[in-house]
Amino acid sequence: MVLDMQNHSLVTYVRSHVRFGDIKSGQEIRSETLNRIEKTFLLLPDDALEAFLSGERNLTILIVPDLDIPYGMATTSTGPPAARKYTITAHAENLEWPEDLFIGALLRELAHVVARRPPENEWPQARGDRARYKERLEYVADAMVWRWGLRHYSIRHLTATYPEHWVERIIEEIEKVVLEDKERY
Repeated sequence: MVLDMQNHSLVTYVRSHVRFGDIKSGQEIRSETLNRIEKTFLLLPDDALEAFLSGERNLTILIVPDLDIPYGMATTSTGPPAARKYTITAHAENLEWPEDLFIGALLRELAHVVARRPPENEWPQARGDRARYKERLEYVADAMVWRWGLRHYSIRHLTATYPEHWVERIIEEIEKVVLEDKERY
């Protein structure tokens, strides 16, 4: 009974937090996308899922038209820490990805929200520092997905997104973050 209530709450949550922009897709694509998003949320550990369902993390998922260049999903945040709002933006092309790739990408973005990714105006100002900071945020999000026991989705996303030699380096950096977290706790 509790699982049924949680599933109903999740369906309601997803339907009320996903917005489809002006994209050319039929009802079948929209329905499949909502199902994939629900499936991704169900993979989250209970505490992470509860952060969304309880409203502790204020999230909107926007599905928007494609850009002129291929572009993955991205998370932005606004507002002060106590009232932060998060937006995950996906593009129409992302809806055509194989399910495991879509889930891997969305898990990374959800991890950004769970980890409370700060707005860009709170990032370092110097260009090089900003780039390193952003890179570190990605490693932290990926490491969180790994700690959730969903490493295989993360690897699927990384191997589809980056050249092989980059993937090897990224994995090394994620492993460092995981080790740092183990040493910290």
